[in-house]
Amino acid sequence: MASAGPFLRSRMLVYGGLGFGFGLILTLVGYLVDYYALYKHLPHGLSLGIISGLHRVTPVHFFTDGFAPILAAVGALAGRLHDRLRYHSNHLEEIVAARTEALRRSQERYELAARGSNDGLWDWDLVADTIYYSPRWKQALGHEEAGVENAPEAWLDRVHPEDRPGLEARIKSHLAGGTAHLVAEYRVRHADGSYRWMLSRGIAVRDETTGKPYRFAGSQTDVDERKKMEEQLMHLALHDPLTDLPNRTLFFDRLAQSFSRARKRRKDESLAIIFVDIDRFKNINDSLGHLIGDRVLQQVAGRFRACIERVFGSVGEDEEEGPGRYGRRSMDWTVARMGGDEFTVLLQEIESLREATQAVREIEEEFRKPVKVEGRELYVTLSTGIVLGPGKYERPEDLLRDADTAMYRAKAHGRARCEIFDEKMLARAQEQLRLETDLHQAMEREEFHVVYQPIIELENDRLRGFEALLRWRHPERGLIPPTKFIPLAEETGLIVPLGNWIFTEACRRLRHWHDLDPRFRELTLAVNLSLRQIYSADLEGEIAALVEEAGLNPTLLHFEITENTLIEHPNQVTKVLLRLKRHGFKVAIDDFGTGYSSLAALQSLPVDLLKIDQVFVARMDETGKARQIVATIVGLARALGHEVIAEGIETDAQLKELRRMHCTLGQGHLFSPPLEGDAVEEEVLTRYYPDLPKPVGRETGARRAR
Repeated sequence: MASAGPFLRSRMLVYGGLGFGFGLILTLVGYLVDYYALYKHLPHGLSLGIISGLHRVTPVHFFTDGFAPILAAVGALAGRLHDRLRYHSNHLEEIVAARTEALRRSQERYELAARGSNDGLWDWDLVADTIYYSPRWKQALGHEEAGVENAPEAWLDRVHPEDRPGLEARIKSHLAGGTAHLVAEYRVRHADGSYRWMLSRGIAVRDETTGKPYRFAGSQTDVDERKKMEEQLMHLALHDPLTDLPNRTLFFDRLAQSFSRARKRRKDESLAIIFVDIDRFKNINDSLGHLIGDRVLQQVAGRFRACIERVFGSVGEDEEEGPGRYGRRSMDWTVARMGGDEFTVLLQEIESLREATQAVREIEEEFRKPVKVEGRELYVTLSTGIVLGPGKYERPEDLLRDADTAMYRAKAHGRARCEIFDEKMLARAQEQLRLETDLHQAMEREEFHVVYQPIIELENDRLRGFEALLRWRHPERGLIPPTKFIPLAEETGLIVPLGNWIFTEACRRLRHWHDLDPRFRELTLAVNLSLRQIYSADLEGEIAALVEEAGLNPTLLHFEITENTLIEHPNQVTKVLLRLKRHGFKVAIDDFGTGYSSLAALQSLPVDLLKIDQVFVARMDETGKARQIVATIVGLARALGHEVIAEGIETDAQLKELRRMHCTLGQGHLFSPPLEGDAVEEEVLTRYYPDLPKPVGRETGARRAR
């Protein structure tokens, strides 16, 4: 634009010169016309004279006449105006061209961005109530260009009925100024009839003066794959991957919701939890493998769900409630896997305990039929606990705790049964928890001690040896019976270090007795082996090392295993017994007669002694059947070449009867209660070896175990 100045000035000169020249021409023409008129109308002489006079003054007239300068000025002005008009016209054309190009590039970028983002666009004219839908918007729903009308209903009528109210509420809120942008996810019906998840984002254009929206535009994005992935991840997070049942997290969430609703409605017994555990499931895993165990769990889960559906009906996502087996409408229920072989059932809006027990009976009836896995038929039994709520409960997790307590009570009472929780169970469970806590601390506080009960040869009243037994003297509760803490130690795993400690102490004591007198070097020592110890990989090595360290003959050490342990874990027990026998140790079956050992198993087992359970010995004075059972066991042992030990001998009559049956060995309070090591020397060894000098400075019976 700076170079336009000289150009404009030159154009003014040209147009001014042209105007001036045109003025001169017009003046000359005027004079010529005047000359001609004078010549024609005046007398000849007079006209020639006038013309001659005018001719003399014409040059002066030419320049004194103002017509030519006026035209020159007009010409210059016209040139100036022309120049400015051309200048502004060209400048406007340049601006229009530049802005047109910018608009073209902007539209091109927008189209590329829209195609690249794979989004459908919509533009809603709120005044005319029409919507423009881009081709991509229509294609995302499977429609052609002309397949969707430019009306709001073409969009909203395709939205899923469950999602439409929410979408319309968000649109209304945004148009009213409640939100800065519209952001909504919803399902839209595709041309093939299916529903796909979409995400819409939009913004309203408002009148600057009134603030009223007159236009509403945005995009629609297909997020169906993302939503399906989110739903899948959520399902995996809340369901058990093996059985596809709800997991502990989802179960507890539903329990908490049900608990809260019942609290608000003040219904004390409107929900129930059924806690179910598969009996002896570990045996299936150990004997058949975890793959078979997983298949069993899958079938069990399916049966649980089917049973609850039969009793209470089911409600599908797209169907109405149907009546249950007992004629009532469906209730809300959840079957979940808590982990391992534990399952739970949550029943909501129940009317009485009877409905929960009906469900349990249905489950028990179903499991009378075998579970078939890869050609095998397995019979599965269940231990079940029931608790009702909310009642006096303040927290939903307490309901679950007490259902679990009731289930374990069912296991303690023999398995394959159902127990309904009561307050006594809670007290027992809390007592068990305190006992477990104290048990963990007892070893550190040295509260355990070993006692020894003599084993006597019944025929000649000769001392054969001792059985080492564990006792726990609690600082506050006194002496705690082994029946209370031994199962707990077994369950918590403490029995392994306890067992090792018992064996170490017993070996030291037996070595001490052997050193007291040469006659004591034939005394035997019996120690109990627990199931946990049997499964310990280092059992034989640790035992052999301790025996070698104590300098004892392995044949003098007897290991006792209960008959039930043998029955429940025959393969593992047999392997361990054979390895112990190879080291020279002897093996006894404890509590014989309480289980169901077969004669074939007894014949093949590496066993040296059978111990008759004291229950049969105690009843010998009362019933003939008990005497017959004892006589049968004694005869069976003799036939198999085993020695027999009768436990719990307390009366002379029992002793007499056992001698009559030719029972080899016996132990019980008739001979001596379990005693601590020093008391054994004072009371037992001196009794069976009268010539043995009594220890000095010890009070007889001071360490008697009550």
